[in-house]
Amino acid sequence: MDMLSWLSLAGICALGAMSPGPSLLIVLRCAAAGLRQGLACAIAHGGAIALYACLTAFGLAALVTHTPMLFAILQWGGAAMLVYLGWKALRAPAPTSSTAVNTPAPESVSVSRAALQGFGIAFFNPKVAIFFTALFSQFVSAEQMLSTKLGMAGLAAGIDAIWYALVALLVTLGSGRGWLSAGAAHRLQQVFGGLLLGLAARLVFSL
Repeated sequence: MDMLSWLSLAGICALGAMSPGPSLLIVLRCAAAGLRQGLACAIAHGGAIALYACLTAFGLAALVTHTPMLFAILQWGGAAMLVYLGWKALRAPAPTSSTAVNTPAPESVSVSRAALQGFGIAFFNPKVAIFFTALFSQFVSAEQMLSTKLGMAGLAAGIDAIWYALVALLVTLGSGRGWLSAGAAHRLQQVFGGLLLGLAARLVFSL
């Protein structure tokens, strides 16, 4: 591919990563628990994007989106994960009265769990599969070298991971400067839980 094609691909991947949705909510929720959790979620999310990019490069993503049973499994799996994460967020324990006003909320999400949530929310998101099948695939051709296809997958994953890592960093900086107190973090968790359940309901009703 020429430079213009690479820049166009980078722009499309950036727009896809920055589009608000369940992924942003999950990264924000993990980042509220700590920087390591936020970064683990962001990097794992980028790993799932790399997987989809590789599947698209080798023509397998289209098989998923054009096979009704496989795509239905993806959709129902995504809805189930949103319900689970939303319920967990709503059930998060409230800070105790002894918690300092400007102290960040206690760690409620482990690093490994944050990584699993980041990977899962991307892998089971049917919009990600559609994005790569409809847009990313336009830059893929059978004549391309393996190194080019892997480079395209790396570009998509890198842009995605960097964007969400920046989001996690901003949330963590806000927590460290007292912008996000323990009580506010708990209320934010409740809001995230409600939004995730709302997204799950919308997905189920659209099936």
